[in-house]
Amino acid sequence: MRTKLIVISILFLLFAILAVQNTITTDLKIFFWNLQIPLIVLIVVVFIIGLVIGIITCSVYERKKKKKLESENQSNLQENQ
Repeated sequence: MRTKLIVISILFLLFAILAVQNTITTDLKIFFWNLQIPLIVLIVVVFIIGLVIGIITCSVYERKKKKKLESENQSNLQENQ
């Protein structure tokens, strides 16, 4: 428990340093929109999008793997009877 708290504290500190160093405003052009946002906001949004895509991909893979194992178990049970 104490190790987990230390790791989370270090990661929070690193994120705070990253946020302080990346406060400049940057232009973001998406199709017809032209936005001016702080660089740290862009970094966080891209990180969250990547995290969501990774979680979705992993869950789809795990679901397919689980279904495959269940079908193999069913076929093995039917063969043994």
